[in-house]
Amino acid sequence: MFKFRFRLVLLGLLGYLLSSPIHATELKYSPISLEHYLDLVRQSNAYINGASLDVQTAIANKEAQSLYQFSPSVSYARGAYQNQTPYTPYNTPASSTYGLSLTIEGWGKRSAREKLAQAQTDASAVQLEKTRTTVELNALNTYIDTLRLGLLLRTYNATLAKLKPMQATAKTADAERFLNTQKTATEKDLSFSALNLLNYSGDALQDLPYPKGNLDYPAQEYNPEELIAQGQSQRIEVLGLQSSIDIAEKNVTLTTKNRNVNVYPYISQTRTPQYQYSNGVSYTIPASPLGPSQTLTNSGTTYRAQNQITAGITIPIPINDYLQSADIVSAANQKLQYEMQLRDLKVQVRVQVLQAFMQYKSARESLLTAQKAYETSIKDPNKNPLMAIMDTRDKEGDLLDAKTNHLKALINLWRQSGNYSVPTL
Repeated sequence: MFKFRFRLVLLGLLGYLLSSPIHATELKYSPISLEHYLDLVRQSNAYINGASLDVQTAIANKEAQSLYQFSPSVSYARGAYQNQTPYTPYNTPASSTYGLSLTIEGWGKRSAREKLAQAQTDASAVQLEKTRTTVELNALNTYIDTLRLGLLLRTYNATLAKLKPMQATAKTADAERFLNTQKTATEKDLSFSALNLLNYSGDALQDLPYPKGNLDYPAQEYNPEELIAQGQSQRIEVLGLQSSIDIAEKNVTLTTKNRNVNVYPYISQTRTPQYQYSNGVSYTIPASPLGPSQTLTNSGTTYRAQNQITAGITIPIPINDYLQSADIVSAANQKLQYEMQLRDLKVQVRVQVLQAFMQYKSARESLLTAQKAYETSIKDPNKNPLMAIMDTRDKEGDLLDAKTNHLKALINLWRQSGNYSVPTL
């Protein structure tokens, strides 16, 4: 009794899911070519756009790092002011002092900083290309898978159309039932795969993209040694490590140049206004035959306005820089690490190209075999018309699988050898 109720619950839940708004949503397809789809991916994908913004940031940083670091500063001082007057006639005016100081960078610092910023800009461009090719590869493989399902669905529809004029028999009904079952499953897979295509194009597409093409691409012949040499010089990972080595090398130069001494010249001017100093001293002249006595008061001293200019320079003594070399050793070791990684990467590129070449040879042979089998099924069909139709459809399905594997193996071989072209489908 419990098992029976449990089954009822499961059936009810399944019915609810199938009738839910998600499953009731009508999926609308819009045909789109591979070139157009990849253009939308390059324009709208957030990861690609984010890497593009990093390049713009690096360019702006290069412009900033290319400037001379003068660091000018001005100062103004007013005074001195007296809170208390030492004695009544004492008077000192408040002077005004204007100052200007700046930094003159050590020799070679600006140039080294600019070259490092340029290397970082180049590295950002390489990172943008790496992000673009990674996203593009995922989108391309998904497009191929979706196109395969669309072509496979076409074969089921074409085969069902061929069965309609035939006399209805048990075997014909079984064949139609089998084809309809496979067609329904393929339609669901096609919708799922087409939805995956939206993952790479941002919000550029509203309808489900329906790929256009036939997966036809001729079998290719390659020299593996040429592919290895090309991969070791053009693979995006190799270019990325080479840019890291360039940055590390420029950083070593900058670290060395940063030990050059900056000098700090300055100049100041002090202006004191005119003032008068009175000591309040009186002198009495006694009377004499020549005249009466007199009292004389000293009016003090008048000081004219003064203008003083002071100039100087500060030169640090970099004793600590000459007592240690940790910064230079660290920068040099960073470069050495990248160089060792590049050496190992080129070995890995050789292995990966050879492996991709082996996979492609196998996929190419499978393609030729499937192509031959399909052509044979058409030229020399089975005597039984129903068996001939079903056998041709099976061989066509095998050929579509072989074309898909051939294309993916070819693209993988291209990528491993540093070729980021897009095949024409």
